[in-house]
This record gives sequence, structure tokens and C-alpha cells, in this order.
Amino acid sequence: MKTFAYQLVLLTIFSISYGFSQEHQPVDTLIEVRNHKIHFSLIKGEGTPILFESGAGNDGSVWKPILKEIHEITGATLITYDRAGFGKSTVDTLDTNLSNHNVIAGILDLEAGLKQLGYDEDIMLVSHSYGGYFSYLYASRHPNKVKAIVAIDIVHNYHEDGYAEELVKKMEDKISEWKDSRIGMYYLLSTLVESKNIIAKTKIPQNIPVFDIEMGADFGSTKKDAERWHNCHKNFIESNPNVEGMRAANTGHYVWRDNPSLVINVISKYYAKYTNSKNSIAIYDRASDYAIEASNSTRKNAYSESEINFWGYDMLKKDNTEKALKIFELNTLLYPESFNTYDSYGEALLKNGEKEKALEMYRKSVKLNPDNKSALEKIKQLTNE
Repeated sequence: MKTFAYQLVLLTIFSISYGFSQEHQPVDTLIEVRNHKIHFSLIKGEGTPILFESGAGNDGSVWKPILKEIHEITGATLITYDRAGFGKSTVDTLDTNLSNHNVIAGILDLEAGLKQLGYDEDIMLVSHSYGGYFSYLYASRHPNKVKAIVAIDIVHNYHEDGYAEELVKKMEDKISEWKDSRIGMYYLLSTLVESKNIIAKTKIPQNIPVFDIEMGADFGSTKKDAERWHNCHKNFIESNPNVEGMRAANTGHYVWRDNPSLVINVISKYYAKYTNSKNSIAIYDRASDYAIEASNSTRKNAYSESEINFWGYDMLKKDNTEKALKIFELNTLLYPESFNTYDSYGEALLKNGEKEKALEMYRKSVKLNPDNKSALEKIKQLTNE
């Protein structure tokens, strides 16, 4: 029985320990762009690279906890970087025109850096929070090069309707102080209203598939903040037919810190699906094999029944019945009191020709829920054969 709320589906994958035979260490480099330097860090691989955009106040190192696993699954080149004034990247302090330090300036830095590195063709984007502004802009400027986007709790149009202006006004004293101590944040907040106005006129082209992950916790300190945040994600998903979305239960703004396996899985599967990788099947297999093994060893109910169920049906859809069986069996072990887990396991067993075992699962399902009509019909069908 297929029961899941797509908005809340978490495609469960645990941290991957499988790897390639060769160790891949990050390569750090400073690239000269527009009279200052931008720090890039690369884990080199093959195929379409994945670029990670950090949020406000963060540099590229914020992604470190999930890079190894993503690289081992996808085999792709992973690119992180520090925007001007953050991490190891410098700022052109001689340029006192604030507009030359806004979001457009950041995109120009990025484009120049990627070109020098040789990664200015096809690319996949992963962004967080304020970093979503850069995904919007880069995708709109390179609609045929961006293969897919995974947006992790990004701001969308949250700062519109006077919110950015109000925020900047509240932080005037802090912004002035940061001119000497946190130059990156000084320019980010000093140009926030201008950058917001630019993004308000920018759309992600609808030919680019996007997976939008919203944190499960309420954003901000007030109910109004939380509603504004939720609505900006809801409206984004509803406005574009090429967008999938979910609200990741039990996670805060840094979703990958609270549920790394979720983010690793979404990125890996989007990479396999949309970058035309010749290794897409192998990517799915590496992720699935470890997930089953790790799930069986931990036996932790970290993921809902419907989440695991969705994953099992995803495997059935790909005609990977063997893995689907393992996943559905796992669900019965994690959720032994759920009639639906046995119903789904029975369906997969029946598809695999294991009629006796399927009948056993359907009977367990009916024992837990005597009103399960689909299971009752299957029992009748199998016992009359």
C-alpha cells in the first residue's frame, strides 16, 4: 500500500562508508578576481561538478561534514568556496562603492573563479540560506549549464515586503562595527536591500529541476517569522512544476547537521538523475547498499515508516526488486506494529513470485488492521489459486 505525504518524504540514506580505492583530499587555491582573491576548495572527481553555496556568515568549510560521503557516492568534483570577505577570501577595500560588493559582485567573482578553474560548463548547484540568492542568479544567467539545484532552507523571497529594510535598520550599530571586524558581513548587510531587489526580479528557469528542503523547526523568533518562512517555501514549490519539496522533520536551519543522511541522499539522487552521469545506476546502488546495512545495524527509528516505504517503492519503480525487498523487510523490523509495512512487503514479495511469504505478510497486516481491504483481497486471491 503506497501511503506517504510527498512534502514530508525523507529519502533515507545513511552516511556512506564505501569509497573509491584512492583517497581524494581537498585541493585549496586562491584565484585572483577583480582586484582581490577568492578561496576555492576542490575534491576532484569526474563528470558534472557540484558547487556548494554557503549561507550568510558562513564560508565554504560549513559543508565539510557531508562532502566525503557525497564524493564517495557520486564520484563528482565537489567545489566549495568563500565569498569575498569570508574565510580565506579577500575584499577589494579600495573600492568604496557599496554596489560593487552586492550579490551581483559575488556572482561575477564566482563566474571568474570557475572559468579560471575550468569548471564553467555544466554544473549542479547546492545552496543554503542566503546562498540561495546565488543559485537564483547563477541559474538565471546560465540556464543551459545548470543541470539541477538542491536548495537547503534558502531564503527565497523571505526578505521582501519591507523585511530587509527593517532588519538592516535594527542592525545599524552592529553593521557599522563589523566594517572593521567582519568585512564580509558588513558588505552583505549593507547591500542586503539592494541584493534583495535584484533577486526579486530574478527567477530560476523552469527547465532546471529543483529540490527544495525546508527545515522542520519554526524559523525565527515569532509566529509571523515562521509563517513567512514557511510560505516562501510553499509558494516557491507551487509556482514551478519542476520543483519538488519537503519539510525535513526534526531539523533546524542547518539541515545537514541534524540529518546528514537526508541531504546526502537528495544530492546524490538528483546528481544521478539529472546530470546524465554514466554511473547513475552505480550511484543508486552504492547509496542503497550502505543504507540497508546501516539501517539494519542501528535499528533506530530516525525515519518514519512512510519515508522508508517511499524509498522501497522507488526501488520497485526502478525494477530493483531485490533491494526493494530488503527495504520493505527493514520497515517491518523498525515498525512492527504498522499494518502498512507488512502490506508493502507483501506487495514486493508477490511481485518477486514469493507467494507463500507474501500471503504471510498480508495476514500479518490484516491481523493489525482487519479493515485493510487491499490485503484482504490479496489473501482471497492467493488462497483461491
